[in-house]
Amino acid sequence: MSRRLPVVSLALAAAALALGCGYHFAGTGSNVPATARTISIPLFANRTREKGIEVEFQRALEEEFRRRGLLTVVREGDSDLTLSGDIRRFTTTPIAYTATGEAIEYQGFLEVSLKLTDRTGHVLYNNDGLVETLDFGSVTGIVVTASPRFQEGTIDARDLVNMTNVQISEVRRQTSLQELVNQMASDVYLQAVEAF
Repeated sequence: MSRRLPVVSLALAAAALALGCGYHFAGTGSNVPATARTISIPLFANRTREKGIEVEFQRALEEEFRRRGLLTVVREGDSDLTLSGDIRRFTTTPIAYTATGEAIEYQGFLEVSLKLTDRTGHVLYNNDGLVETLDFGSVTGIVVTASPRFQEGTIDARDLVNMTNVQISEVRRQTSLQELVNQMASDVYLQAVEAF
């Protein structure tokens, strides 16, 4: 018993020190005032060439807030808080090639800027460059059909042999875009709301 007490005391002291230095456990901090109950998420401005990405991002953000349940998503003008911003960049860049120079793997890159404000317009959180990246294969030999990411997508593994690499690449690009949007929505929630 006397040996356990110092270990427990040491753990508690370390936790207190970390919390005193501004660190906190995930979900215990917040940029949200205690009185806030609702949030509106207007359509982010789309500064990319990707049509409709702003609609998908708004849908993903609203779903993330509904799933986590801390704030109720309501119409603009009826909310305690507003989350707004821009989708600044979406690109896919080749990162691996065959010996003949054909791109076989890409990296998707999504960047947004966002601002969380209260009813008075006071800024509670601001981030001008939140970034998410995701790598994805684009040819039959690189696509791992047993992976969970592939199985969540829209391609049937049996159809791969009949598809060209260009077709596979475009389908994988669209799937990766959706994954990036969902990852970004989760990151926006964690940073803007939970201060994580």
